[in-house]
Amino acid sequence: MTTTVLTRLRGTVRAAWQIVRGVVGENAYERYLAHHRQNHPGEAPLGEREFWRRHVDSQDARPGSRCC
Repeated sequence: MTTTVLTRLRGTVRAAWQIVRGVVGENAYERYLAHHRQNHPGEAPLGEREFWRRHVDSQDARPGSRCC
């Protein structure tokens, strides 16, 4: 029974962590790669460093409703 509770707790913590990553935008590169694979097959995706550089530049150019 303890194993079942721990397994369930681990799954809940993982799911919560994925939600937090999505809220803060940490999974943006992973989402970009999935989009790129689906919509641009045969083209090389941006490297992670270049992706984040462009992502931050884009946010700086169009801040929208961000607080900072």
